[in-house]
Amino acid sequence: MTHDPHSLPPPVNDFLPTTFLERGIAVPFTTPILAGTRARPGERVPMELIVPNPSGGRGVYILPWQDISALCRPTVHDARLTATIATVQGVTPTTIRKVSRETAVLGFAGRSAAAAARAADAADRTASLTANFELLLALVRRVEPPGETALPPERERPAELERRARRAIARIAPELGRTPEAIVTALEQLAVLYSGLGLGGSAHASRVPQLLGRLLHLRADLDRHLQSHVGESAHDADLIAGALDLTTTCARVILADAAALTADVTTLIRKWLLEPEALARSLARSDWLLDGWDRIAALWDTAETHLGREATLSEMCNLVPAVPREIGSWVSHQLNIEPDLQRHRRKVVLMEDWRTGRNVVDLIGRNEALLEQVG
Repeated sequence: MTHDPHSLPPPVNDFLPTTFLERGIAVPFTTPILAGTRARPGERVPMELIVPNPSGGRGVYILPWQDISALCRPTVHDARLTATIATVQGVTPTTIRKVSRETAVLGFAGRSAAAAARAADAADRTASLTANFELLLALVRRVEPPGETALPPERERPAELERRARRAIARIAPELGRTPEAIVTALEQLAVLYSGLGLGGSAHASRVPQLLGRLLHLRADLDRHLQSHVGESAHDADLIAGALDLTTTCARVILADAAALTADVTTLIRKWLLEPEALARSLARSDWLLDGWDRIAALWDTAETHLGREATLSEMCNLVPAVPREIGSWVSHQLNIEPDLQRHRRKVVLMEDWRTGRNVVDLIGRNEALLEQVG
């Protein structure tokens, strides 16, 4: 099947979004030509795709999701994923992650990807329970009068901790104008929002801190690469390193802000009861900022067994997302990132496409393997 590029709208040059929603959410397609594609709400259609120029030139194509067949013949996995994404209400990193896992579980990208998706769902459920436990501990510490109980809550026996948690909830319920049952529900909902961010001593094992750790490891690897390479490979590594520095610096601030909200759990619950949407958006910021970087890290981890590091760096370059100016309003209370933001945006504009006619079947297999490493 052939596709006429003249049937597509002209590409948009220098795609530099102002907001994260305008940037869209990375979609884990396995069709090589769709690498780097993002989804976002459309102005005239419910959903549109932002596809890097498949000719290798600058710019992106912005097209309704149903027009993807005008660009390429997608894999069975991608056709199913696209059809499912078109049905979701609200395009966010969470909704795209959910439908991506649902598609992978069906086996269209192989058994390993299906197993990885099931494991990721199980890990999220465990993380939610852990976050709920940490919120209860924080609530008990906050509400109990000094000296009321000798043991700190984290050292308490489970049955006694449950009694203390119920007592703490009963104490704050009148203050918040809600029933104890409503407070329990609020804590469970907050736990879901914090499940990816992590709380307390187990925070390092949660999804976002783990991804941040992978990115810091990647940054160190790029430093080593820059010390021993010159030319185009070094240029690519330098661009990715600069983007990583900006992204990880902002991510640390955003994670610290989210953790700081739990210092006063009573106030946190009140915020959730009064302004749930605003608080949910705030706690989702790290997901928006780090969106797409899991695939970039996975590419680097598989470089030696697939394309080699120099070719992979070129591919990674074209997946580096532009950081919207919106990030300034998220971190300006702690950071002045405007110089770094300007430098990053100039570099992103200069990137060239990686598509050079490599074996498509090999790349599809490699892309399916990447699904085992992205969450």
